[in-house]
Amino acid sequence: MDLNHPTDSRRNFLRTIAYGTAGLLAARGTFAQELSPVFEATLPGDHGQPDWLYTPTEAPDPHRSYWLVVGAHGVGENGRGACGISSLVKHFEDVIVLGPSFTQPPADPAAAHTTGIPKVLYQMSGPTSEAHLLTQIERISRWWRLQPRIILHGFSAGAQFVHRFAFKHPEQVAGVAAHSAGTWAGQQEDDPINPAARQIPFALSCGDADTGKAWPGAPLPRLEGCHQFAKELEQQGFDVSLRTWPQVAHTLTPMACAQTRKLVEKVRQRADLGRTLLG
Repeated sequence: MDLNHPTDSRRNFLRTIAYGTAGLLAARGTFAQELSPVFEATLPGDHGQPDWLYTPTEAPDPHRSYWLVVGAHGVGENGRGACGISSLVKHFEDVIVLGPSFTQPPADPAAAHTTGIPKVLYQMSGPTSEAHLLTQIERISRWWRLQPRIILHGFSAGAQFVHRFAFKHPEQVAGVAAHSAGTWAGQQEDDPINPAARQIPFALSCGDADTGKAWPGAPLPRLEGCHQFAKELEQQGFDVSLRTWPQVAHTLTPMACAQTRKLVEKVRQRADLGRTLLG
């Protein structure tokens, strides 16, 4: 599908005037009116499930490099809406948002029994899901000139995926927002925190009523696990912020999405400062 030529992809490229008209845009250190409309495109995904791409303009500006923000969904959901953050493109003229639709690999009856989560699953940033995301990044980069690192956002199973993907590919990630994960790296055998990812800022959150386990064999309840993961990152010298949401159980909240937006602002500002210092 040629994303530069909407007449070639009219069935899949939808213009949407959505989410209101008022707002502020932080762009290159200045403020302007919120961008509108949002452009939505579908990309071929796995097993007949499309992925979704959200952009502030119908075609890329050839003079601009774009931050790709990936929104990873929970189990049983799909990529439409990019796990609640598709509207980021209304606030940043240099941001595009991908909502991948992840599926679990078929069960292997010959696989060895394990007490933890099988490493092939989406939540563990298994090889099928990793390949899916890397393929879409490469595909999008053919039309939209991208910044060298991506920003990751995920809720529940998506939070499990994004922080583990960052530990496996730290050179490709600029920031991680992970909300209400059922498990975290460093809490099971053969699931380490990668110290090479220390340059990545982590924004973590969980509802303070999200006190159950993702499944009975999970190492810790969600809220306790989130606190322990944040503490471990801090002890290892990571840049980490943790928020808890009063009276919130296991649900993605607007506050969590706002926390992700702040992370995007932080990553962009750091990059601008780095270019200023080098320039």
